[in-house]
Amino acid sequence: MEKKGQGMFEYILLLAGILLIVVLAIVLLRGGIFQSASTETAYQGCLAVLTRSGACYDTDGSWLSSGSVSVSADCDVALTAGGGNHDNGGASEPDGTALCGDKPA
Repeated sequence: MEKKGQGMFEYILLLAGILLIVVLAIVLLRGGIFQSASTETAYQGCLAVLTRSGACYDTDGSWLSSGSVSVSADCDVALTAGGGNHDNGGASEPDGTALCGDKPA
């Protein structure tokens, strides 16, 4: 009788291990764990777009925080969600422009 219980316990442990592997695979494939890292990467990339844009610089080379730059809709969303004062108009819909805002480091 004792061996029968041990076999059932081992079977339950095996099923639990398989279930754990399946859940981890689903989470990794859907990007759940690395979502914040990709959002930060998109935000930093969009800040680089602002830094390279001539619209964010005055003729003497000083930073213009009120300058407006045309950006992709994805970049507009990333800059608005990333904080700072890059949102042009405060609308929740991306309008394709972003303010230069604070100078990126």
